[in-house]
Amino acid sequence: MAYTTRFVGLDISKSSLDACLLPDEKRASFPNTAEGCASLVAFLTSVPMIERLILEPTGGYERLAVTALQAAGLPVAKVNARQVRQFAKACGQLSKTDSIDAFVLADYGRRMQTRVLPERSGTSVLLAQLVLRYRQLSHMIVQEKNRREKLTGDADDTRSRDWIEETLCFLGAQRQTVVDEMTACIENDAELAAKAEVLMSLKGIGLRTACFLLADLPELGLIEKGQIAKLVGVAPLNRDSGQMRGKRMIAGGRRPIRDALYVAALSAIRFEPAIKAFNANLRNRGKPGKLAIVAVIRKIVVILNAKMREHITKQLAA
Repeated sequence: MAYTTRFVGLDISKSSLDACLLPDEKRASFPNTAEGCASLVAFLTSVPMIERLILEPTGGYERLAVTALQAAGLPVAKVNARQVRQFAKACGQLSKTDSIDAFVLADYGRRMQTRVLPERSGTSVLLAQLVLRYRQLSHMIVQEKNRREKLTGDADDTRSRDWIEETLCFLGAQRQTVVDEMTACIENDAELAAKAEVLMSLKGIGLRTACFLLADLPELGLIEKGQIAKLVGVAPLNRDSGQMRGKRMIAGGRRPIRDALYVAALSAIRFEPAIKAFNANLRNRGKPGKLAIVAVIRKIVVILNAKMREHITKQLAA
């Protein structure tokens, strides 16, 4: 009897969960409901030697399935949708259906290196949802402020301005409520509170930025410094060909985290001695301001990754 590892591609939509098992090429479809997730787990736990279960982010439709799969102890990996689509095109697969997408995901997992999602507590999941809502509200506030700036002083615009001010008041109040809930999440969970304290030990990282990192960068402390820099999108990438040496640039990564750390970097440059000296050294060497800021963000990410790794090691040893 031949034994082999198996890879499962899971294409998720609002209504369905389409699974493809390789190399067996077994296929199954389940509704994207609690009952459907339970049936999916039952189907997968009956299959031996599952190496990885691969899915794409779908704007939240995957949360129920991920929670159920991780609770069953299955190795779930979430991969970049654009990379998977490029992989499909490179393989000559131009058609796109739910069933084909499930096959492509399984094949991607079989051929490419993927990383298992760390399992998260209920409080961590709640914190991630609150951070998402905070960003949504912040985006809506910016939109309303932009609309207000375009108004003139006539009577119709005065009425519109009043409506915009009313909307801004509501959005601001709800965002503050979300911030309070985020703070309560941290304070009421000993593990999250300890991690937040580690992050905030670096000047420039406040409670809000710590919440963003805990919610959107759970890999912090679990992977190497080069990997975490690429994950955030602040690792310089080569652009060389033959004798030509191109300009190093950053690309990809998790932009919301990078945006949050940009603000943190500005504070760290002022108040954290090691970061201040690092930035000054870059500027004295003639590096442009934006390049220096990106380098500072990368430095912060590496430092936080090391601090979190040390914290996790101490927790495991205790």
